[in-house]
Amino acid sequence: MFAFLFQDKEFYQKMFSLAIPIAIQTLLISSLNMVDSMMIGQLGVASIAAVGAANKISSLLIVVMHGFSTGAAIFTAQYWGKRDTAGIKKILALTFVVMTVITLLFTTILLFFTESFMAIFTADPAVISIGSSYLSVVAFSYIVTAMTVLFSTVLKSMGEVKRPLYISVGAIGLNTLLNYLLIFGSFGFPEWGVEGAAIATLISRIIQALFMTWLLVKYLSLKFSRESLGAFDLSLAKVFFAVTVPSIINHVLWTLGETSFFWVYAQMGTSQLAAATLVDPLIFVFTALFVGLSDASTVMVGNNIGAGEKDKGFRYAKTFLVLSVLLSIVLGVAVTIISPFFISIYDVTEFVASQAQYILLIFAVMMAPRIINMINNVGVLRAGGDTKFVMYLDLFGVWGVGFPLAAIGAFVFEWPVYIVFLLANVHEVVRAIVGVRRTLSRKWMNNVIEEKEQIDVAK
Repeated sequence: MFAFLFQDKEFYQKMFSLAIPIAIQTLLISSLNMVDSMMIGQLGVASIAAVGAANKISSLLIVVMHGFSTGAAIFTAQYWGKRDTAGIKKILALTFVVMTVITLLFTTILLFFTESFMAIFTADPAVISIGSSYLSVVAFSYIVTAMTVLFSTVLKSMGEVKRPLYISVGAIGLNTLLNYLLIFGSFGFPEWGVEGAAIATLISRIIQALFMTWLLVKYLSLKFSRESLGAFDLSLAKVFFAVTVPSIINHVLWTLGETSFFWVYAQMGTSQLAAATLVDPLIFVFTALFVGLSDASTVMVGNNIGAGEKDKGFRYAKTFLVLSVLLSIVLGVAVTIISPFFISIYDVTEFVASQAQYILLIFAVMMAPRIINMINNVGVLRAGGDTKFVMYLDLFGVWGVGFPLAAIGAFVFEWPVYIVFLLANVHEVVRAIVGVRRTLSRKWMNNVIEEKEQIDVAK
């Protein structure tokens, strides 16, 4: 039944060369988040809840960045399949300008209304105060974070994954060191607590962005001039926004949905919010491998579609799906084993610890559909430009299934936070079933480069 999994050596060579560095990079970033969480966790439940809420606010912008960079990745992967570097430069310039404008606008609004944003999640004055002080520093890192997200995505779509990994390792090491120095005032440094963590994040992201910019300039032989990047291409912009806008809407409304789950947990109480927050780093660590597979599927399937090899792309898509199921089962067992030891690290009440333990057990059970959605929706379907279908599917899942069930569980039946977490994640099963059917239909396989060329011909 699974004989096709072992017939293509080229597939595994490409997959491992892409997925492993990306997975390691994501794992390191997730580990950094875990280190941040552990260090901040020593400051108390209010600090855990405050930074968790602040990061949810930051995630609204980050998903918009990822929405645009996803569009850039789709085009870059297909352009790279044709070895069209001129096209890559044009899509990079277009995406960079749009992302910069949006990021600066969001940062300005957030800096003026920081406490109002925090008050969306909690009425606890201590949590609002701590979270606002954290956000007022981290907000200045958004523009360099946007650069890093875009540049690393473009490089990954061209198969360059190792050097971005090395840059991330350096940034993570610096961030961890600065956290230790500035949160607790070690070695004579000022003891700034949560603000120290924010400053560490800002400094490390600036340095990471500078190195990533240098790498991209070197890799693409870029010169920041109109002649090098190419004049504005209206036909490319039309196809780009047709593909990217659904992805952005998808990312934004999806994240608002995920944030709405977080809001539900927050309304249940500070302890419930802390329980739902402290498990995030471990969840990120265990999904890191699948971020690598998801990105690898986008690159490999997209390269094949751009090169006109749709049958090969479809075979790759099926292989990625089967691998995701097999590996998710293994990691689900690992989460179950590790979760008690992870929770014991935190200085929290017995109630918070027990609720967090149950949440992680539920996450382990839901691992398979969650990972299928990561690879199928985020990776395979978007590689074929099928962003509208993904948007409709994800929005129905979050807003039509997940949020209503979570709200009913929390506010009507007043069930424990781990039951509400389970209800919120039922949408993963629904989306996995519908998404896999879409992949097997082959209706998602669109060559966005050909669509752009057809517009040019029609002029």
